Amino acid sequence: MRSSAIGRVVLPGLSSTNLEGKMIQCTHPLDLTCNLLLICMRRNSTRSLYDTDVVYINIHGRRYCGDYYMPNDEDEQDRLQIIHGLYLYVLSGKLTTVPLSNPRKILDIGTGTGEWAMAMGDEYPEAEVIGTDIAKIQPSAVPLNVFFEIDDAEEEGGWTWADDEFDLVHFRSMAGAFTDWKHIYSEAYKHLKPGGWIEVVDFDDHEDLSSYFGDNGDVKTWLAAVDEATKKSGRSRSGDHMKEESLSSLGFVNVKSTSYDLPMGSWPEDKEEQKLAKHFLIAQLCGVEAICLRPLTEQLGWDPGELKKFCDRVVAEVRGIALDPEKGKGMGFKVKVLVGRKPSPPGVGRAGQSLRPADYDDDGESVNTMTNANCLTVNGT
Repeated sequence: MRSSAIGRVVLPGLSSTNLEGKMIQCTHPLDLTCNLLLICMRRNSTRSLYDTDVVYINIHGRRYCGDYYMPNDEDEQDRLQIIHGLYLYVLSGKLTTVPLSNPRKILDIGTGTGEWAMAMGDEYPEAEVIGTDIAKIQPSAVPLNVFFEIDDAEEEGGWTWADDEFDLVHFRSMAGAFTDWKHIYSEAYKHLKPGGWIEVVDFDDHEDLSSYFGDNGDVKTWLAAVDEATKKSGRSRSGDHMKEESLSSLGFVNVKSTSYDLPMGSWPEDKEEQKLAKHFLIAQLCGVEAICLRPLTEQLGWDPGELKKFCDRVVAEVRGIALDPEKGKGMGFKVKVLVGRKPSPPGVGRAGQSLRPADYDDDGESVNTMTNANCLTVNGT
């Protein structure tokens, strides 16, 4: 939907080209009696999920889209599904840490395979959930209130949704995706409703992980090379975008950064936690090549064959420590969650009625403290 509040469904097998501009009016945005809702093309970068003009690039045996450094082939999609389950574990089964109540519109930037967007659609059936990505890797069988679109969030000209549109703008595992996070956060601020939330979820910068390995080992060489290559490409994988000031400097209030521990390996004594830690290890080992293959060959000139042998050594080094209960004790990553709220002008209701007026003031000063079921405490800044 756009600001016209007309619903839409994109039908499989029909290209957006021959349906552009054709609309069917409905009395309600999610009126399920309409088999055809609106098919509405945005003039900028957004296209129907069923467009056939998404261009994929095969590089050294992996499939990519555009200049994004991570592959989107089936191996990577399987890995992302594992990661989705691990995020749920870290957040105690919750999809979001922000206090939402009756949200009407939710945006997931870089939705990937769409698990989070679909789950949010199930949890909030009255809300419209939009997931965007540059690759067409989302399923076609989705909740009726979930819509996937092909879109580049960095497209020149900015986002084309109406201002003050969304109750929540969500990002997850997007380190290294953008050249200018300030621009991305500014667009999110512009398109959030007054009182709406931004939530950014990502892993840390691996400082704790690197302490388990020697200075001359392959793991530290790999970490340094990835850092150098992604910075050279203009899309750094650093954690700078997770700093609180990256939001507060743009006018967000109630900004809060929270860290959660995600164990990796065989060291946890609790059986369930150990099982999840091993799953996380598998996901990370499968991600070694995925993370570095394109950046190191394109930016640093590494030979693809030699790089793949190097990745095998990195995997062996990580596995050897992680599966040793003593040497790998405490090994894991930190998941960081950064949230902020767009302030509401005096007399204007909160987005999605997410908060009572007594909960916060609009300058971000502490009034009350709200703790959600995920143990995230949001205070005024």
